Amino acid sequence: MSKNKISIIAGIICVAFLLLWFSDILPKAAAVSSAEKYMKEQLYGEFYEAEYAEYSPAHDSYFVYFSGGPNPSGEMGTTRHIGVYYRWFPFFVWYDSMYPG
Repeated sequence: MSKNKISIIAGIICVAFLLLWFSDILPKAAAVSSAEKYMKEQLYGEFYEAEYAEYSPAHDSYFVYFSGGPNPSGEMGTTRHIGVYYRWFPFFVWYDSMYPG
């Protein structure tokens, strides 16, 4: 391949990545992935499954909603909300509804 074709392909890949990132497809996937990693490290976290994620402009972060796990008293079927900062780089968990303090 010539260098011209390689640079065109690299440009198309970069543009596609930027379009996916700024259309909230990749940031939402990164927020879900960060929240799932956090949940695996928590007590009874393996019982929870991610339902959906949404962006909250008031908090400038994503909230990922989990369901199906036990609460501290052992009852199954509870829900849990995990807050993940920031909108464009959602990799930092800052809120867990099980431990709001």
